[in-house]
Amino acid sequence: MKQAERLLTILRELPRGRGCSASTARALATRLQASERSIYRDVALLSQTGYPVAHDGQGYFMLPTDEPLLVKLTADEVASLLYATQWAERAVPAGLRPNFDSMVDKLVSMYGTSDTLAAALAPDQAIDISPKQSDGTYALANICLAIQARRKRRRLRGLYYSPDRDEQETRILHPYAVTYRGDAHYLVAYCELRQQVRTFRLDRFRELEVIEQAADIPDDYDLSAHFSGAWEVTGGRRTRIVLLVRGKTARRMRFACVHPSQETCEKPDGLEVRLKVAVTDELCSWILGLGPDAEVIAPKSLRRRIAALLRENLSKYLED
Repeated sequence: MKQAERLLTILRELPRGRGCSASTARALATRLQASERSIYRDVALLSQTGYPVAHDGQGYFMLPTDEPLLVKLTADEVASLLYATQWAERAVPAGLRPNFDSMVDKLVSMYGTSDTLAAALAPDQAIDISPKQSDGTYALANICLAIQARRKRRRLRGLYYSPDRDEQETRILHPYAVTYRGDAHYLVAYCELRQQVRTFRLDRFRELEVIEQAADIPDDYDLSAHFSGAWEVTGGRRTRIVLLVRGKTARRMRFACVHPSQETCEKPDGLEVRLKVAVTDELCSWILGLGPDAEVIAPKSLRRRIAALLRENLSKYLED
């Protein structure tokens, strides 16, 4: 049994008012499968942290007190509660949602010090998680490890699977941010192997661990700037894209912003939409998803790429 479990068990099992044969160090050691020396250390630790533990010659017991016997939480533990409530706040429908802010404030005020409160409630723009469960099976544990490494500013070592190359590589990473984009959670990190900042889908790590080496994380890192050229996740050199959209798509896009770089202009035959993004598979999939209402005007290289994809798709159906 770990020390934390022993401490909680001792607090729960010690009699109130006077000791007894069941609360001697030997009896506790036997019941908790620990040495008597460990019990002495545990009791001393409880006394040092303010719990009213006494010994009357018969055994250990708790002195009468009006104070609740609470377990102190660290800043990391309170922060974990905050992340859990943030996750739940997004997942629970508004009509069924409890007052999460009030609950967290009470927990912190009961369990934490003022330093704990400040550390836990400090906004962390580098961590943005979502309750959506479209990640793969490895995601949950890896999300927790990535958040832990980012908060403690420690490096991560992981075995990362790349579906494009169908291979696995060991990466040493300096975690800049944990974020949810598109349909999964991602880690933005400086990769020692590639010697640049890269974006890693967290459910693609087959192994991941926090290592003791300090991570080099710039204090002024801007996550929004990292994704400024990406359509969803994948970045690259930004290119000026011009689309002409018509029909229902044009009517929707007059009142919607599909990307921060979007500019629109009315034309006689439709709505001209200008974007400044990287030309990626994500962008091409989005354009194809607009159907016949959308036409790529520029650049010509993207127009040819979309045409090639359409011909390839069409050929599959013409074979029937």
